[in-house]
Amino acid sequence: MTRLALTTTLLGGFIVATRFPGIVWPDHFRKWANKFPRSVPAGRVLMGIVAAIAWVVMYQSATDEWAFARPLILIGVPIAYILVIQYGDQFLSMRAVAAIMLLVAKQMVDATDLSEAPLRLIVTVLAYVMVLLAAWMTVSPHVFRDVLGYCMASNKRCRLTCSLGLCVGIGLLALGLCAY
Repeated sequence: MTRLALTTTLLGGFIVATRFPGIVWPDHFRKWANKFPRSVPAGRVLMGIVAAIAWVVMYQSATDEWAFARPLILIGVPIAYILVIQYGDQFLSMRAVAAIMLLVAKQMVDATDLSEAPLRLIVTVLAYVMVLLAAWMTVSPHVFRDVLGYCMASNKRCRLTCSLGLCVGIGLLALGLCAY
C-alpha cells in the first residue's frame, strides 16, 4: 500500500466514522456538535495533541546548524501550550481542529507529491480546501459556529450534512482502496 493510499484510506475512514453518528443518532450528535465550538476540555486535549505533534516535528527538524535550538524547543513548546490554554481559551476547540486540519493537509500534500497516480489531484484539491477551511475557522470561529448551528438546526439538516460528509468519506475510502 502506497503512502497516498494509506493517507486517503485513513482520512476517508475517519470522515465516515465521524459522520455516521450524525445519521444514526442525530439528536445526540446535534447536541454534541452545537456544544463543541466552546468546549474548553475538548480544546485542551486537541491542542495538546497539536502541541505534541509540533514538538516532535520541530525537534526532529532541528539538525546540524539548528541543533542549538533543540533545548529551546524542549522548553518553548510546553510554555506556548500553557500560554495558549491560559489566555486563548475562546473557541479553543475550533482552533485546535483547524491546526489538526493543517497538519493533516500537509500529510496529504506530501503523500500526493510522491505519487504518479492521475487521480492524486483529488486529494491535493481536498487538502487545499482543508487549508482554506482551517484558516476560516481560525480567523472567524464565531461565523463557523453559526454555520455549524444552521447545519445542525434540525434532525433533517443534521442527517443531510452528515450524509454529504459520509459520501466524501466513502469516496476517499474507494480511492484509497481501489485507485491508489
